[in-house]
Amino acid sequence: MPSTLRLSVLPALGDNARASSALHGGRAALWRALLRTARQAGLALLLALLPVLTQADVIEASDARIDYQDGGFELAANFEFDLPAPLEDALNKGISLYFVVDFQLSRPRWYWFDEKPVNTSRNIRLSYHPLTRQYRISTGGLQLPFTRLKAALQFIQRVRGWRVFERNAVRLGETYQAEVRMRLDLTQLPKPFQINAVNTRDWNLASDWRRFNYTVPTELNAVPPASVPGAAPAPALPVPAPAAPAASATVSGGETRAQPLSQTVSTALSPALLVQPPAQSQP
Repeated sequence: MPSTLRLSVLPALGDNARASSALHGGRAALWRALLRTARQAGLALLLALLPVLTQADVIEASDARIDYQDGGFELAANFEFDLPAPLEDALNKGISLYFVVDFQLSRPRWYWFDEKPVNTSRNIRLSYHPLTRQYRISTGGLQLPFTRLKAALQFIQRVRGWRVFERNAVRLGETYQAEVRMRLDLTQLPKPFQINAVNTRDWNLASDWRRFNYTVPTELNAVPPASVPGAAPAPALPVPAPAAPAASATVSGGETRAQPLSQTVSTALSPALLVQPPAQSQP
């Protein structure tokens, strides 16, 4: 009897082992299928984002600096970009493009939020006039015509003489972090083009922030002295020689009269020294 029970139990244990093995095998197959699907989805997402990644830096800020001129600070920056074909086509059809240059100046503070004394922008409008076949740039009340689009874009890419902040906005000797970028302002486009710009990468022209440190010079308060130390004193005016005595001349009848001598006076003397007392006649 005991042997019969042993034989009946062993087949049951074998069936459970096979069932458990089949269950683990099914789970492993399911995980492999999920991983394969995830890899395919990740590859598809990467292929979809590849055009976006390749065009992430459409505008590149290659150089930027700050110069002190006539009591203010001016920004000089260079940007590099090519105008995409859809934007050039829209420009030639009469749609104006608005480029914006943003500038910020900040100083970190350990006890509070960063100090941001300067936050300014400059708008540059690029348009095309079919009648005159000229491209025109308008910025800050200045209008410049160009016969070629390449020349107009070169003017936009070279920012010069833009006064970004005054002397009283910063502290002498302090180090600030300056940031500058250029972007195409889509909010100033016509409404149909704004909707199209949301789905088109060519319309989203923008650059990353170009950051650099700027230390305000301490020599801005230096005032040139009124007189230079050690300079030679001004030469003294020559003292005129005393007037020569009047010469006497004998006239007919034995009477003598005083005759003044002729004298050459330097024009460098003051008028007061040129006045001579009148000659008196001798008895």
